[in-house]
Amino acid sequence: MSTEVDGVTKPAMVRIARRAGIKSVSDDCFPAIRGVIHNKIDDIVRTALLVNSEHQTKTLMPNDIYGALRLKNHKVARSNELGNNK
Repeated sequence: MSTEVDGVTKPAMVRIARRAGIKSVSDDCFPAIRGVIHNKIDDIVRTALLVNSEHQTKTLMPNDIYGALRLKNHKVARSNELGNNK
C-alpha cells in the first residue's frame, strides 16, 4: 500500500511509541500504524472540508483544521495558546 503517509519514517513512529511508553515496535506494526495514520488524517481532512464549506471559501485554513479537531473531540492547543494559563 503506497500512500502519502509513507513519509512517516520508522524512527519517527518509534519516537512516538516511546513517548507513549512502548519499549520496542515490531517491523510488522509499521504498515498497520501507517494505515491508521492515513485513515485518521483522511477523516480529519474530510471534516475540515465540511467546516471550510461553512466559511464559503476555497482555501483550507488552519482554523478549519482546528474546527475539525474540535468536532472530533480532540483537544489540541494552537501554538499561540501554548503556555497561556487562562
